[in-house]
Order: sequence, then structure tokens, then C-alpha cells
Amino acid sequence: MFRDLKHNFGQFFSVFILAMLAMMIYVTFEGHVLSEENARKVFHEECNTADLWVYGESFTTDQLDDIKKLSFVKDAQLRTKLSGSAPDCDDAQVDIYLMSENTVNKAYKISGEAFDPSDKDGVWLTNAFAEKRNIKVGDNFTVQYKGGSFSKKVKGLIEACEYEYRQADGDADVYIENIAFVYMSYDAFDGMIPYTEMNIVTKDAGALAHEDAVADALDHKYSAIIDRKSIPGLARFDSELSQHQSFSYIFAIIFLGIAVLVIATSMSRMVEKQRTQIGTLNAIGMKSSKILFHYVSFSLLTSGLGAVAGMLIGVFWGAPYMLEIFGAYYIVPGRKSEFAVIYIVLILVIVAICALAAYLSCIKLLKIRPAEALRPAAPKEGKNCLAQRLPFWEKLSFSSQYNLRDLSRGKLRAFMSVIGTAFGMLLMVYGAGCNGLLSDMEALVFDKTTPSEYQIKLAEDANLDDVEALSDSLEGELVMTSALEVSAVKDASSDQKRKGVLTVTEGKDLYNILDLNNNVTTIKPGTVALSRKFASELDLKVGDTVYWHLYTRNEWHKATIGVIYRSSETQGLTMLREDYENSKETYTPTMLMTDKTTKNLQSNACVTSINNKKQMQEAFEKSMEIVNVLVYMMIIFSAICVVVVLYNSGSLSFNERVKELATLKVLGFQSGAIRRMMSQQNLWLSIIGILIGAPFGKSSFNIMMNSNGENFDYNLTLRPVAYVEAGIFVLVVSVLVSFLFSKRIRKLDMVEVLKGVE
Repeated sequence: MFRDLKHNFGQFFSVFILAMLAMMIYVTFEGHVLSEENARKVFHEECNTADLWVYGESFTTDQLDDIKKLSFVKDAQLRTKLSGSAPDCDDAQVDIYLMSENTVNKAYKISGEAFDPSDKDGVWLTNAFAEKRNIKVGDNFTVQYKGGSFSKKVKGLIEACEYEYRQADGDADVYIENIAFVYMSYDAFDGMIPYTEMNIVTKDAGALAHEDAVADALDHKYSAIIDRKSIPGLARFDSELSQHQSFSYIFAIIFLGIAVLVIATSMSRMVEKQRTQIGTLNAIGMKSSKILFHYVSFSLLTSGLGAVAGMLIGVFWGAPYMLEIFGAYYIVPGRKSEFAVIYIVLILVIVAICALAAYLSCIKLLKIRPAEALRPAAPKEGKNCLAQRLPFWEKLSFSSQYNLRDLSRGKLRAFMSVIGTAFGMLLMVYGAGCNGLLSDMEALVFDKTTPSEYQIKLAEDANLDDVEALSDSLEGELVMTSALEVSAVKDASSDQKRKGVLTVTEGKDLYNILDLNNNVTTIKPGTVALSRKFASELDLKVGDTVYWHLYTRNEWHKATIGVIYRSSETQGLTMLREDYENSKETYTPTMLMTDKTTKNLQSNACVTSINNKKQMQEAFEKSMEIVNVLVYMMIIFSAICVVVVLYNSGSLSFNERVKELATLKVLGFQSGAIRRMMSQQNLWLSIIGILIGAPFGKSSFNIMMNSNGENFDYNLTLRPVAYVEAGIFVLVVSVLVSFLFSKRIRKLDMVEVLKGVE
């Protein structure tokens, strides 16, 4: 075995590398997912995370009692959410939760005292925010709310399950220091504020399946019912982990598939080459099963070692690295890299699949009788290949004719080379396309959607007259955003509604929507614009009627769709201010877009924060760091894949044609000419692989980008230079791999290769 491993090192090392990559990628991504999910499971059990969030203008304790009587309800509680800011922390956003009990979506204690809903003098503050702002237990924390402010002692530092992902309303990316949440006693506001939210934990985790029962229990006096898929702090992380789990399976299967092709071709060739030895062993009495195990053990050893090496790399480097990266964006207490039994199972699966490939490659020859096996195999019957039927066959060079015939005889080897190269080309397109990806996405966001130089976040309690005066002075455009539900039918059931974002603009070209081709489009007065994903899911088109309502109000409105638009990261409905005000809803702008200078505006009571275009672009670039990491990983994997596949293909081709190559040398062909002939075949296969892989670049790239969540809807175009760069890389690798066989061609022993049976 070790002698044969040495003589066929290239092929078996290829199997080792491919098995290692398959396992490493799986453990890196799946290990990250499993570690996060295990930590989240403990976190959510401690917090008693809700299955349903019910919003309304005012809930009573009697309504809560009616909900608790439902057979499927495990726990339920009321609370109120308010929005404020922290004047001592650069006016950072503060989400205030007022509760009279602590049973659902409970505060997870990090340090200090546990949350006490009866304590009117204390406040429980976000731990991650406190660390960034150097706030300790016992310090006073000041919150500004509706023009007034209050200061309370920090009794404890906490985290909350609904804030695994958190981003301040005025930020373009995650800045932990700019957003906090606090838990407070409902009595701290003397009970003057109504309950606006009801959290429900179901016994069967049925969530929206119980919407009708909840609605009946509340006598339909509510605005909206949502599940965790509509809670940004939960849904964003759910989508991220789902994407990584998909990556773990897809790439593991691809690399394992290529490994199987390598094994099938390598073992078939080895058994053919050792036909006489096999016949001799059979003739002296060695059982076929023992001989078969010998050849299968090559696959067992190389794939097993590769899978174990990949698992170790993934467990001790890959998964911890992913946890470290995502720890800056998603807050989950107690996360750590964990070993999972599924890794051992997958190693056994990889080894079993590779062993099966070796078994199927060997079993046919081992069925031959010893007397027949002791003789050299009869040459395969010569057949004209398909290319010989071409009218210009005779005009082709000897090298071209020879390679075409060889490819017709080694179809599996050629198939392996083409598929492996196509996959490598696809990943290289991702990598090359990444160079222009950031600028293209920035152009969509900052040149088309929000071309204004400044984005001003407005205070929630700002007076509309004051806001309009500020907008006029800056020649700006006011924008309002709010959570809403949309449906294609009136009185819709839960499965007929979609939850998204309502955007109200003034049509002044400082905040725009884009058509399906990413070009700026407008909304016709009297109509609304519906996002492409919602239109597709609800089977709506231009001219149809759509129904909508705000989370905070249970009154539905009817509108006509004037345009379908593409929104990259939020799905919903957009309309003009005049049409929104005609619906009799209260207009409360949340942002002001302007190109005018915003100096000395921080002291304005209407202004919460100001971001200029440069700051937002820097934040956007930071948010793309994770995407870049994933793409660069793909570049490395694709480079390894292309090198391994092309080298293995060349090595197999050399071994299969060694007698033919020796014959050519006897006939006077120089080593350089033979190498060029082998390079020509590698080049052909590379070009075919490039042509097959390239067309899938754009579609698969957008699928990868959009797999991060239901709200994502990118339609990115890869620049032509990306395809050129990726293709050149693959071709260069193909040429360089061919040079690896130069020494073997020069040292070819013609006498040894061509001598017959002794």
C-alpha cells in the first residue's frame, strides 16, 4: 500500500485535500451554526422567548386574562415600548420597556441585580452598550423622552433575546455604542401610559397558527400579530444561520462529489495497471475479498485522514473564527465553539462514500479468472470518435486528433476535469466580482436610493410644524417609515398577509425607489409602490388593489399599485406624503434628507442624530466585511479545487497514456512536444469548464446574496472584467499544472514501459 501510495501520490493526495476541504467547510459553517444555536437555546429558555407579539393601541389586564385562558397559551404578559435617547451618550437611541411582571421575554442578567418589575427607582441597562460606554452597576443613567428626561440608578446589566441583532434607526450599520434598551417598572411612569404590546408563549410553538384564536379572544381589538420572523433582532440572525447551514451542505457535497470522481478514476486506473499482480495473488490462493479490501483501503486511508484533518481544522480554527467575526454583530451570551457528534457521523459518511467509489471501480476486474488476469488486458476495440465524423477532421493537426481520440476513451476523466473546473470558475467569478461589488452596491444605495449628502434622524416627539420649518430651511425631503401589514384581499387571514415597512416620501428626488432593473423610478400620485418580493408572494401586479395598515392601528386602507419596485434590504410599500395624509393616518416623519450643510443642528430639539454620506458609506463598507470574508474563502477553495482537479486529470491522463507516450518518444517526438500535447488537452477541458461555469456566475451570486434573509432582494450585475479575470486565472493554472509533468515525460523509461509479458 505505501509503495503504491508513493507512486501515485498526486491522485491520493488530491483525495486527501478534497475530503479535508469538504469536512473543513462543513465543520466551519455548521460548527458555527450549532454553537450559536446551542447558546441561543439556553438564552431563549432563560428569557422565555415569546412565540407571538400582539400590538395594539391599548390592552387591558382583562384581555390578558382572556388570552391566558386559551388552551394553547403557556405564558403571556403585557408591556409598553417607548423610544428615547441618552443625552450623556451622544444621544444614543434608547428603547424603553415598561413591565409590571417579568415572565415573557425576560431580562437575562449579566451582572448586578435581577430585574425587579416592582422597583420604580432602578433601571436595567444593556450590557453590550454599557461596556462600550463604560457604565457600571450603581451608576446613574439619564434618558430623554418626549422633551423631558429622567435619571435612575443602574441596578443591573442585562441582555434580551429580541436584541441578538441590534441597529440604531439612524445608523447604516451595527454600532453597539449607539443603541441601548432598558427594562423598567411599569409603575415608574405611574401607570399613565397604556399597554401597547402583548407577548405570548404557546405550548406547541404554533405561533401564527393560533392567530385566529387570539384575535377572537381579543374581540379583534388589536392592530397586528407577528411571530419571530418579523422581529428584526431575531429574524436577521435566523436568516444568517440558515444561510451558513446551506453553505455547509452545498460546498461539502460539491467537494465530496469531486473526490468521488477522483477516486473512481484513480482506483480504476490502478487496478487496471496491477492486473497481473492481482491475477498472481488469486492464483496462489489469496481470497478476492482480501485483495478487494487492499484496494478499498487506499480510499479508506486517504479520505479518512483528510476528513479527520478537515474536522480538526474546522473545530479548532474555522468555527471559532466565525464565532469571533459574528460576535461583533450578534449578541448571544455564553456562545462558544462546541464539538458535535454529527462530525463523526459525517466522517464515516465521507469514508463510506469514497470506499464505495473505490469498491465499484475494482470489483469488475476482480471477477476475472486468474488465468485470464495473468495475461495483459486486450486492447480496447478501436472506434472512431465523434470528432472523426467532422468534415475538417483530416485538416486537424496530429496533436488535436490524438487528444480528441484520448478524450473519447477517457470520458469519466474528462467529465471530472470539466465539472471541477466549472465549479472552480464559478467560485473565482465570485472572488473577482467582489472587487466591484462594494462600489456597485454603494452606487445603488448612495447614488440612487439615498443620494442626499446628509441624513437627519428626527425625534419621535418632534412637532410637525417645527420639522417642516427645518426641512424648508434645508431644502430637504421628509421621509416616514413605519411597520405595516399588506394583503391582496380584504379581511385577510394570517397566511394572506405580509409584514414589512411602510415608507412615505415627498417625491423630491432625495429619497428614491428603484425599478426592477435598478433604475430610479417615480410613484404616480394616487397610487402606491409595492416591493417586488411582496408582489410576487401576493400575486399582485401594476393596476391591482392592495390593502395595508400600520402595526399601531387596526384600520385597513385600500390602494392601487402604480409601480413594482426592487428594495435591496427591506420589503414593503412606498407612497407619497399627500396620499398617506389622505388616508387620515397621522404623519410622523422619521428622517430628513438634505444636501445643505447641517452645522449647528445638533442642539435642535427636532434632531436626534446626523449622518453625512461619508460616514454612512464607511458604515456600509464595514457591514460588507463579513461578505468579503466569505468570498475570499471561496477564492481560496476554488483555487485549490482548480489546481487539484487539473493536476489529477493530467496525472491520470499521463498514467493512462504512458505506453502511447513512450511510443511517441521512440518515434522521435521530443519531450517538449509531448508536454505541449498534454497541455493542449488540459487547456481544452479548462475552456469547456470555464464556458459551463461562467453563465451561472450572476444568478448564483445573487442567490448567495439574497440567501441572507427574506427581506433581501438584490439584482447585482457582475462586471465583464470579473469573468475575464476568473477565466485567466483558471487558464494560467491549467498551463502551470502541465509543466509539472515535464520531468516525468523526460524521465520516461521507454524500454521498461514497452516490454511485454516476461
